[in-house]
Order: sequence, then structure tokens, then C-alpha cells
Amino acid sequence: RSAVNIVPALIGVILTMTMVLFTAVAIVRERERGNLEMLITTPIRTVELMVGKIIPYIVIGLIQVTLILLLGVFIFRVPVAGNLLAVYIISLIFIGANLTLGLVISTLAKSQFQAMQMTFFFFLPSILISGFMFPFDGMPKPAQYIAELLPLTHFVRLIRGVVLRGADLFQMTTDIGALFLFAAIMLTIAVKRF
Repeated sequence: RSAVNIVPALIGVILTMTMVLFTAVAIVRERERGNLEMLITTPIRTVELMVGKIIPYIVIGLIQVTLILLLGVFIFRVPVAGNLLAVYIISLIFIGANLTLGLVISTLAKSQFQAMQMTFFFFLPSILISGFMFPFDGMPKPAQYIAELLPLTHFVRLIRGVVLRGADLFQMTTDIGALFLFAAIMLTIAVKRF
């Protein structure tokens, strides 16, 4: 059934769209209203400010994961073969990667509209070449190389591995490491640009 393959990966697609967009637009909006300058003058460091800005979105992301899993199990009858704790751990890492990307976009964008455009510029390739819509192995090699740079590609492998095959996290350390690396690079860029 296609739902069994699509619903777990849909968690990643929805998280990518919402987390990157929420973070990018929210911080640009703060800058446009002048609130960001007031926050900068407080005695907190840039990293603390950025982490404080993304914590509420982490909670929202975990709520989204829960809702999609519940709908998948009860409406689409998607079996969850793996450990739910593993699902939430990889989702948390993926949410962090997307939020740090949103922070980078917020440092580049001058307006909320520009932040939305930049988000969709990232979102569309993520959907098309991550393995969500089309089989990853069937794509041309250059597309596969680009897809390896996108967090959604790694999350799709992870979530399908845990939910559908019952894999544990130690079997998928490469993809987990790629998500951590992506998040670390994006956070570093965001802090430097901020």
C-alpha cells in the first residue's frame, strides 16, 4: 500500500515546510518590528538568543510528529515496527537541522516575503530528490549527490527504517551523523552571519 511508504516520509516533508518557514519568517518579522535590536542589547550571547528563539518550534515540531503518527496508524493503518523513542529522537535531530536552516535564511532575507521565497526554493528540491516522491536509487547520480546534502533525504531513510523495518539507531549512524553535521554547519553560519 502506498500509504505505508508515504506517511512516515510525510512527517519529514511537513516538518521541513513548517520548521524552516516558521523560523525564517519569525526572526525576520522580529527584525522588521525592531524587537531584535532590543534583544541584542540584553546581556545574552548570540547562540543563547538563537537557541531561545527555536525552542518553542521544537515543541511544535514534536506535536506535529505525534499527530502525523496517530493519523497514520489509526486512519491509514501504517504499522509502526520500530521503537517510538527512536522515532522521536530522529525527529528531534531533524527538527534541529531544519530550524538551524531557518536561522540561516533569516540572516539572509530582508523581508518576510523574501524569507518565504527562499524557504520554498529549498523546500521543492527537498521533496523532489529526497526519495519521498521518487525512488532514490532510480535518480541520476548528480541528483543523488545533491540529495545527500539535504536533511530530508537522510530523515526519509531514518524514519522509514525505524517505522517500517524496525531498525534501531545504531544501524543508521551515517544518516544521523549527516543530520548532526548539517545542523552544526547551519548553526555556525547563522551565528557568524547574525
